Amino acid sequence: MKRIMVLALMIILLVGCNSKEESAINRSPNEGEGYILEVTEHRILVVEKKYMNKTWKDIMDEYVGEAIWLRTNTRNLKPDQKIHYKIKGGIDESYPSQAEAKEIKIVKE
Repeated sequence: MKRIMVLALMIILLVGCNSKEESAINRSPNEGEGYILEVTEHRILVVEKKYMNKTWKDIMDEYVGEAIWLRTNTRNLKPDQKIHYKIKGGIDESYPSQAEAKEIKIVKE
């Protein structure tokens, strides 16, 4: 009886480990989702949470989380919009990070 319980426990642990590995592999480091905090002439600042009527300067001292400046055409983009983005090339590892957007889609909430 003990052997069956040990075997069952090992199977459960192995299945759990495989699920976590697959989800980590399927996530791309070159895409993400967030809210537009600021819009300038050629780039947008994207953060994890929605901040109504705030700028980076207003929240930077207390903000904890991912933040990225994306170079893109900003014609149809506005602060507080939720977006999904894909990055073209690499990411500059400053804070906030910086990259060129390959694709931006507005997410309906």
